[in-house]
Amino acid sequence: MNEGGGLFWRSYAKLVGTAFLLVLVLAGAGYWPTVKLAGVEAVPAMIAGCLVSWLASCVGAVPLALAPFRPSTEQASSILISTGLRFLVVLALVAPIVLSGWFPRVVFASWVAMSYLPLLIVDTAFAIRLTKRLTTEQPNE
Repeated sequence: MNEGGGLFWRSYAKLVGTAFLLVLVLAGAGYWPTVKLAGVEAVPAMIAGCLVSWLASCVGAVPLALAPFRPSTEQASSILISTGLRFLVVLALVAPIVLSGWFPRVVFASWVAMSYLPLLIVDTAFAIRLTKRLTTEQPNE
């Protein structure tokens, strides 16, 4: 892959921005229910849960963004690596935060889950677009 690299990195930047906007929308929509059910002190847990999912989404998409620079025989594994990396980042961030007691555990874990799933849709759309682009381009040998 030669000059198309910029296109893939622009796609990655678009994913990061889209995911962040989605997190803002989720947090905005969930602010009042969170305050109503768990109090104002639960808002930082909501924000932290959303940010953990967003960070996992951003890190998990890196193997997909790098796929065009790998040999064509290894490009398909980028999707699996991306999925596993995303999940590992969530586990690596959630476990210490939950065990630390910095935030109300139930609120934090709930928001990680509620933000993880919509961001997974954004990540999946990114993977599908990337796969379509990779299959239409010349193999990178």
